[in-house]
Amino acid sequence: MTASLKVGDLVELQPTNQRNRQLRSQEKKYLWEVIKIEPTQCFKNEEGIYIKHVGSSHERWVQRNDVSINTYRENLDNE
Repeated sequence: MTASLKVGDLVELQPTNQRNRQLRSQEKKYLWEVIKIEPTQCFKNEEGIYIKHVGSSHERWVQRNDVSINTYRENLDNE
């Protein structure tokens, strides 16, 4: 399933690699906000998703399979 991601969506970081597992287990960083989505050099000019941790200033690039949608942007206006 490839749900459509948009800037502003809240996503949950998935344990797809060692760094993601470390962020989830040791640093308790599960929930992130999508900042931008664009091709990036770090993924050989394929799509990258730039995310920022909710509750800190930690930002990083991930690939689509590294995140799953938690809250759609449209729903944030209702909170």
